[in-house]
Amino acid sequence: MASGELFRPALGQAAQLGALYDARSDTFVSQPRSLFKQWPPADAVDIRLCRSTDVRTVEVRTFKERCAQLEVDVELGGSILAGLVPVGGCARYLASPNTIRGAHTSLRYNVTTVDERLSLATPGIREQFAFDTLQTDIATHVVIGVRWGANYIVCPNSPGDTGCDKTPEALAIQQLGQILSRPTPGWLEEPAVTPEEQYGFSWSELSVFGDLLSENMPASDNARFQTSRGFIKGLHQRISTTNDAKGTPIQYTLLPLAFLGYFQLLNIRTNLTVHPSNPDSLERFMQHFDDAQTASATLQRYVSRCQRYPIAVPSNHIRDVGKQLQAFIAANKALRVALGRVLRELRSTGVDPDRLGKLLGDFHARETPSFEIRSLAKFTAKMDFVKGILDEGAQYVGFKGRRLDSLLAQNRHDDVYILYFTDAVRRNSEIWADTRNLFSELLKNDHRPKMVVAVDCDALGQSLEKPYICHRRHDRVFVEDLLEHRKVLAVNCVMQYNAGSLDATLTSKPLQRRAVRIPCPHFSCDGTLPCNWICATCQSPVEYGYVDEQLYCECGATPFDCWTFKCNDPTHGSTWASYDKQVLHGQLKDLEPFEDLNILILGETGVGKSTWINAFVNYLTYDSLDDAIQAGRLECLIPCSFSTQLKDPNNPRGRFVQKDIKMGKSQFENDGARGQSATQCTAVYGVTIGKTRVRLIDTPGIGDTRGLEQDNRNMADILKVLRSYDKLHGILVLLKPNAARLTVMFRFCIKQLLTQLHRNAANNIVFGFTNTRGSNYTPGDTFKPLEALLAEYKQVQMGLFEHNVYCFDSESFRYLAARQKGIDMGLVEDNTRSWSRSVSESKRLLKHIRGLTPHQVRSTINLNETRDMIVKLTEPMALIAQKIQTSIAVNNDQVRMLNNAELSRSQLEKSLYVQRETVESYEVGDPRTVCTHGDCVEVRNDFAGRDETVVVYKTMCHRPCYLGGQVKRNQKGDPKLKDCQAMYSNGFCSGCSHNYLDHMHIYYDYRPLTYRHENKDVSKELIKHASDIELQQEAIRLRETAIAEFKVEHAQVQEAAIQFGFFLKRHAIEPYNDATIEYVDHLIQQEKLKVKSGGKKQTLSILEKYKAEHLQKVEALTRAMARGDIDIVLDDQGARQLVDSLYGLPHFGKDLQKIVQVNEMAADAVFREKSCNVSAGQHWGRKERPRNRPRSVRGQPDKPSSSPAVPSPATTGQVTAPRGDAAGPVNQPRGEWDTYVRGAAAKALGYFTSKWR
Repeated sequence: MASGELFRPALGQAAQLGALYDARSDTFVSQPRSLFKQWPPADAVDIRLCRSTDVRTVEVRTFKERCAQLEVDVELGGSILAGLVPVGGCARYLASPNTIRGAHTSLRYNVTTVDERLSLATPGIREQFAFDTLQTDIATHVVIGVRWGANYIVCPNSPGDTGCDKTPEALAIQQLGQILSRPTPGWLEEPAVTPEEQYGFSWSELSVFGDLLSENMPASDNARFQTSRGFIKGLHQRISTTNDAKGTPIQYTLLPLAFLGYFQLLNIRTNLTVHPSNPDSLERFMQHFDDAQTASATLQRYVSRCQRYPIAVPSNHIRDVGKQLQAFIAANKALRVALGRVLRELRSTGVDPDRLGKLLGDFHARETPSFEIRSLAKFTAKMDFVKGILDEGAQYVGFKGRRLDSLLAQNRHDDVYILYFTDAVRRNSEIWADTRNLFSELLKNDHRPKMVVAVDCDALGQSLEKPYICHRRHDRVFVEDLLEHRKVLAVNCVMQYNAGSLDATLTSKPLQRRAVRIPCPHFSCDGTLPCNWICATCQSPVEYGYVDEQLYCECGATPFDCWTFKCNDPTHGSTWASYDKQVLHGQLKDLEPFEDLNILILGETGVGKSTWINAFVNYLTYDSLDDAIQAGRLECLIPCSFSTQLKDPNNPRGRFVQKDIKMGKSQFENDGARGQSATQCTAVYGVTIGKTRVRLIDTPGIGDTRGLEQDNRNMADILKVLRSYDKLHGILVLLKPNAARLTVMFRFCIKQLLTQLHRNAANNIVFGFTNTRGSNYTPGDTFKPLEALLAEYKQVQMGLFEHNVYCFDSESFRYLAARQKGIDMGLVEDNTRSWSRSVSESKRLLKHIRGLTPHQVRSTINLNETRDMIVKLTEPMALIAQKIQTSIAVNNDQVRMLNNAELSRSQLEKSLYVQRETVESYEVGDPRTVCTHGDCVEVRNDFAGRDETVVVYKTMCHRPCYLGGQVKRNQKGDPKLKDCQAMYSNGFCSGCSHNYLDHMHIYYDYRPLTYRHENKDVSKELIKHASDIELQQEAIRLRETAIAEFKVEHAQVQEAAIQFGFFLKRHAIEPYNDATIEYVDHLIQQEKLKVKSGGKKQTLSILEKYKAEHLQKVEALTRAMARGDIDIVLDDQGARQLVDSLYGLPHFGKDLQKIVQVNEMAADAVFREKSCNVSAGQHWGRKERPRNRPRSVRGQPDKPSSSPAVPSPATTGQVTAPRGDAAGPVNQPRGEWDTYVRGAAAKALGYFTSKWR
């Protein structure tokens, strides 16, 4: 081989000897086409027969490896990538979409027939040149050799991503290679093929790229390749019948034109130097385009699949991915053009050889990288899951298609199993695999007809902590979490009730309940070993109602003899055992009662009450942080949320990122993550310490983020729950340790708490400080302001002492919660000490509370019921007082008229009556949706000649409204009003155009009445016998008597207000919340700032009006207290007797009572206790009974259990909040500030309250 010769594969391009070639663009020159005028001289061409075949089977992954299969070097490969070189024949393999998707097995079959060589040393050859001088750089090389034959490439139609050498297609290609490699009887004759090899594989799965295949035919010419023999025969025939059996050019030998100048065959007057490119840079380009093509192909297939599964993928995701894909393809197309341009320039000039690297670097810095494009295909695994469950027969509720309610409405089966999941929990949840397997099991099990549904909560806009399968039976939830239910059944002693015997409507449980701790009745179990039993359905402890002989769990109440039992002893097996009724009755009667310890937990919103309860339960369970970590289980009774900041390990500058940690879910709770108060209503959590049932009464925070009105609703809700209990053993007031000053909110919260408590409760109040690690486990800066505030209550001698101050630190619980989520917050030693300190304080707290004389809840309930009664009387008393004054004025006018006017006898006869003005409250029947906006209400004068007004709702937006009990009564802006038929989907009313927040449901209203009292018998007798003067005097006497009686009743109403004020002063720790003005001033300042920023003045005006009315009430109450000190002291009974005396007023008592009866909704006791499946660990000193064989007693493990917690749906390691009424008191607020104004009209009423009940 002569020095400087270049061998270049033909790649489907046809050229003859003498053809001119430009190595800078790797293309043949079109004009002039050849070095010769016509054809090279025959005597200058050497033709040599060189018949051979070559078979090469390799595994190919990259473009570079595909080039190597066709003997294309890096330089030429770069030109192909840049689009400089058109490819044809077998080289179509380099550009086929099927070959750029990933790894595959590739077979190259090369047939060589003839070599042709041009000899430039032949005499006279120069005269045959088309020119003797080359003055332009149009070409750099000339073809001096052509090798003939044919090349074929065989590869799979659909290459895989990895492990391609074991696929059926790869094995077929390897077998074909073996056949082609066998010796044949003659040139291009068929090798021996066995019958198995003849039909051993399907050609429809293979693609063939060949030099002698038609360019217009598809890459896989499969119709003609039905068998191996047919394939080989077809290839050989094409060669034998083409170009006199030479085939087609498969390789060219190129000689630099500069050599002709050296040999003086051609006069070269231009620079023909070709500068090679940097091979490393070209290989990086090859790798880039490999990645880009793979990413594009992957994403194109992904988008196509998304369009086939719209139920699984948000439509906006498909659009966004499509746009990004098109932009990515366009950017890479532009990069190919730029690469071609730079290659030509570099090869021509050699200037700045690093330009290729710069070009690629700039592209990577500017455009989206391939790995990010591939990452857009984030729903691939989800679509695999959806396809799988659809193939198995499941229904699917997602972004398109049917909704869950319509599926349930059309269900004809008793049982429905619903998988709730999100893509996040599908990818990240540790229990996803178990949940998926259980779901498949349900689909495959056809033992009982059922509907099986998967609900994509992403499509519903809902987030989940974990996936779960809900079992519904007869349109009711039967098992909330089937997987956890099965786990509980596997490791606990469980009881199962007869579904037909369950009473799920109960609203309370008897206080005298005893935990069912009896032996298992199964014949193989130890009849002397008591077990702790839980319900198989709700997993809560089963308790025996000693007074009514019912068994209670969170499902409801059931007769004691309607249960079967299955303990966790391995010898028990899978059968359920039952007791003899009399034996079971005796066992239950012998149960020992629990000692109760009821602890009310109060505090400001955000102080961490719910977190403290969660932490306390874990302190109860685990003696140390190490024990809790080893158990791998977090007890979470209440939803809990917090954030922590960590350094981003992927950021070189150590940027901090925020991690949100959420645990738990309940209909009564928020997680507090967005500034909303976490606890939404009072809830009771019962945990067991030995033989003591500790009830932790969690309450909504004072200073609720929803406003002052919600604070009062919350306090009423607390009292409703407390009615279920006789005693309060402790009242824990939680505080933060860093309140250095008596802030408005601090004072408001403490005084609001004390307002609600009877004086007798003072000894039971203890103070707990949260997160005290930073204050060295002391009250910290809060001590001084709290001490100063408590010093104001000299009569109850409240203070801060060792016995009533407890310093906790919940940071160790947060550390454990974060660790459960895979987040390491560090400082493990500090958290270990924090845990130990908090366990110690928890034990000290319970020991102290056990030693206190319990506070009789009835005292506080009576106080607040009386206060509530006073509050309910306030508005009616104000209205009645106003009407008494009106009645007095009307009758005085009539007396003056009788004295001064000359009336006829007929007129005198008609004046023998007394006129009484009053008001009544009336129910409006079906609730009406009315608008309270200023534009939709009107103040009317309904009494001729009297300056008396009533508020009239002009706009009845929906009458009647059929939402009924879903909407809270007389409360403005209830969220359920958005569902009212009058509301558009955007929350605005179709009738008045105001927002739903300005609307409310009214159930009652007021209307004025006028009565004329007349004794007809007396009047008839007078008319018959009396003179005109006597008639006039009798009419005057009637009115003067009535006026006197009216004044007496008015004075009695005023006196009652004063006595009520004194009652509150005498019996409450704090008679009224005198910090309210500070709080309202604080709100007014905030509103003023809003007004300065362009906000509306409406709220500011309401607050200022509210403040003025409040000051009037405080003034009246102060006067009432000052006077009450010298009068007879009212007790609870006296207050009630005073109310009865008001109802007994001769003229206005019945009216007052009727108004209260219509307005009032009974504040019944609400039972909201949850018996949690949590018990103290052995570090609390519980003594366990020795056992003769292993059997776990649920809730009393011998060591910290490592079994998973029993969460409710969408939770991790939690027990759901208790069932019961929704948050808020039964008697709903009026919902408008002008309601307060109406109530404030009674200036004689001394009691201030900020909410009507």
